[in-house]
Amino acid sequence: MLAYIGHRDNSDILQGDQRHEIRVLAICLGFLFLGHLLQFASWAVLFLLIGEFQSISVAFYHSAVNFTSLGYGDIVMSERWRLLGPLEAANGILMLGLTAGVVLSVMSEFKGRRAQQALVTSPGAKADARADDA
Repeated sequence: MLAYIGHRDNSDILQGDQRHEIRVLAICLGFLFLGHLLQFASWAVLFLLIGEFQSISVAFYHSAVNFTSLGYGDIVMSERWRLLGPLEAANGILMLGLTAGVVLSVMSEFKGRRAQQALVTSPGAKADARADDA
């Protein structure tokens, strides 16, 4: 998000629509982050329900490591349930990819709106509109 702010072509002071874009992007990222935390917790609860882990903190940590595909290996699942690890990792890769797609889509929408506004407010566009009216 900071790189996005830094690449703005106006002055250092953010204008109203820029503040709105950053606010929308921050809210979007916040919801996506909460969604990922909910998925960590869902997998952790599953691990508790099947009896793989005895502590929610250990289950949540293991879930976060698997979901993000870090694969530290410091906490391993039993042979009976170890296939759940790669399944969670695949789920995590897909969800993180979806997150990147959503963020890119939001930013692309902002760029499209700015381009549309630039066309509407450019002097050439006003001259073209007058020529069409004649």
